[in-house]
Amino acid sequence: MDQSGVGAAAADAAGADSSAGTGAGSDAGSDGGSDWHAAAPAKPQVRVEENGFSAKLPNGGSLNWFTVGNVLYELIDRGGRLGVRVRNSKSPLLGKFFEVPVFDPDPDFVFLARFTRFDPFKTYTIETAQEDLQLQTQAAGTVTFETSHGEVSLLATGCPKTGLQLDFHDSTNGSTTAAWRTIDLGVPNQDGSLVIDFNRAVNYPFAFTSFATCPAPIEGNVVPFDVTAGERRPPFFYSEAGINVPFLFYVWWDEESAEVTRPWYSRFGLDITILNPNHDDGRISLVGFDGVAMSGGDLSPLGRKARSRLIDVATEALTSRIPVIGIGAYSAFVIQAQRELRSQQGYVDGIETEYEAPADRLLIVMNNELDPKQAGFDIVHTDASGLIYVEMPFNIPLESDRTEVEDFQSAMESGASITSWQEFDYRMVALIRHHR
Repeated sequence: MDQSGVGAAAADAAGADSSAGTGAGSDAGSDGGSDWHAAAPAKPQVRVEENGFSAKLPNGGSLNWFTVGNVLYELIDRGGRLGVRVRNSKSPLLGKFFEVPVFDPDPDFVFLARFTRFDPFKTYTIETAQEDLQLQTQAAGTVTFETSHGEVSLLATGCPKTGLQLDFHDSTNGSTTAAWRTIDLGVPNQDGSLVIDFNRAVNYPFAFTSFATCPAPIEGNVVPFDVTAGERRPPFFYSEAGINVPFLFYVWWDEESAEVTRPWYSRFGLDITILNPNHDDGRISLVGFDGVAMSGGDLSPLGRKARSRLIDVATEALTSRIPVIGIGAYSAFVIQAQRELRSQQGYVDGIETEYEAPADRLLIVMNNELDPKQAGFDIVHTDASGLIYVEMPFNIPLESDRTEVEDFQSAMESGASITSWQEFDYRMVALIRHHR
């Protein structure tokens, strides 16, 4: 897949922005039409004065203002509001960057479409990656294509003479993909025909950083099916809190409970992606993730493919030497993956008869990348391969009486017992963060 520009998006992670195709860098008040792109855009102006220097920007403009060391200070105008963006060529996120995860190319996501031009172009107010910022954009026309879900018609920005762009939502947003993505459609043919290849859908810079002002799709630009093509949501992210700690979590307990606990992980400093092993059947690379867990109380709901997938995920984590945790019945997948790896590597010790937890205790198995004693867990068993076994009582409440993160931290440091699943989650997060 063509991923040109992806590295640039990640490189701007300390403060990246993209306004391509939105008209944000042009005269947003224009009525558009065939001459919309004909006029030369206003240019930034810099004035050097006796006691310093100043700059003036056109609406939607930007200026690489000055550089200090490895930091570039960029002046931007967004919706009449001025800002200074810091672009750090030594951003810590660059050290975290490996690659942008993508779906496998799929020809079923390539469609022949037709472009119908607006004359004049139509102006829309759109949201951006910043909640308190709106911009105006100009739609050049509609792109329409036939799918198994019926006819789909979406608004395209840009210019038919120089290239169209399609910003869109779909139902994968927020789970396996970012909140929205974009596609470069190129220049339509004379008859208005063009190809929409969702395999070339890419992330805007806001998927890498909270400091971006990227334009959202025009309201209603929603593809009515899962677009499991193009770039996935990157696991790494930069914000005022620093680089996130991305963590992959396969769960089949009670999905409602999983959603209840998701805010806990975020509050404790873990950026968690929750997947259902039966429903989310796409293979996700662990590149960029700081760990993976799999949790379930019963193996019977899992199909053959789901079981195989969980073993593959555990195997990748073990060979990549990132933390992997199996909780409840799903601990069997971590044990099985370790056993198969040891056999492939020629070890003859194997893993002795699997440890069985008492009926009233929950079994947690993890690789030795983690040291559970640091978080106050009691190790009940270590097998011949180095896997670590921990137990927890089932009959503890979901939520803790503690309310502040500092209280959870103090309890862990004092060696206090774990008396709720919320405290359990905090200490698991502490293990992952300490490993990082």
